[in-house]
Amino acid sequence: MSAPSRHHPRLRPVRPLVLGVLVLAAVFYVPLAQAQPYPVAESYIGFTVLNNQYGASRHNSPGVHLSFGYNAARNLRLLADFGAQYHSTDIVWTNGKKADADDYQLLFGPELTIRNSPRVTPFVHGLVGVALRHYPVPSGNRICTGFSCYQDHFDIARETGFATGVGGGLDWHLRPIVSLRPVQFDWIRTDLSRDNATFSSAQGQLPTLNRWQNNYRFSCGLTFRWGQKGTPR
Repeated sequence: MSAPSRHHPRLRPVRPLVLGVLVLAAVFYVPLAQAQPYPVAESYIGFTVLNNQYGASRHNSPGVHLSFGYNAARNLRLLADFGAQYHSTDIVWTNGKKADADDYQLLFGPELTIRNSPRVTPFVHGLVGVALRHYPVPSGNRICTGFSCYQDHFDIARETGFATGVGGGLDWHLRPIVSLRPVQFDWIRTDLSRDNATFSSAQGQLPTLNRWQNNYRFSCGLTFRWGQKGTPR
């Protein structure tokens, strides 16, 4: 007579129980693993090109782009943004020197940062502020200090006005404190008015100002992260 088989009914739920524990652990662990503390502040410096409206034509003006952002929350950065671009013109002043067209933007506003990946941080923003364009002409005089000499300039006209900017980009994290920003794009609208209505020159003329000017700014450079705050979600 064969020995009766032994059953262990309490062991049957062990495998489903272990599987359930692993699923719950994965559900709660993955977001915790992905969520990292974020920096207190971030600063950016880069090379920029502004495709700006210059009367009936357009200029591609190279320059520098700087910004500083305070992270009020994980996904909200309060941004101060500055751009400066330079371009030559065909305007010849009475002293025989050509004028340049220098553009500046100073913008402020909120920036949404998407911190779902430890490697990249996309962002978008809406900014408001002021824009300035001035037309400097070399005076022909050199000014020397104890450190260097530079060419003196004077402005033949200035244009200032309200500016708005909408754009975004991507930061690729290379090191704990340094990121590469391969691209940032901004559509900047300006409403400039000129302070010199009696402009005259030996050759060339200032561009006609439209009611609004549409400008497109491209930039790439490095982002530096400062400090650390926040806790994993």
